Amino acid sequence: MSKTLEQKLLDKEEQIKKHKKELKQLLQQQKEEKEKAKIRRQTNRGELLEKLMPHFAKLTDSEFKIQLNNLLSREIKTAIPQSSIIEKEDVENDEE
Repeated sequence: MSKTLEQKLLDKEEQIKKHKKELKQLLQQQKEEKEKAKIRRQTNRGELLEKLMPHFAKLTDSEFKIQLNNLLSREIKTAIPQSSIIEKEDVENDEE
């Protein structure tokens, strides 16, 4: 028994819906994996910073940003592009 053209179209539409759903799930999974990698990287770097500078662990976020900015400004500002250095305005904006 052969399918009618109408049935073939319905079947293809169902396949398209199924593939769209699979694509959405895969994109969500990719997004979650990237976020986990970012969190892992930030955690590792934060742990390293606190290991090298234990007093940083006791600072508030605002104090941490100010201290880090001061440290970078004094010691290695020339080695880092200006756009990479935390601006004091960002610290003030975070406090609001």
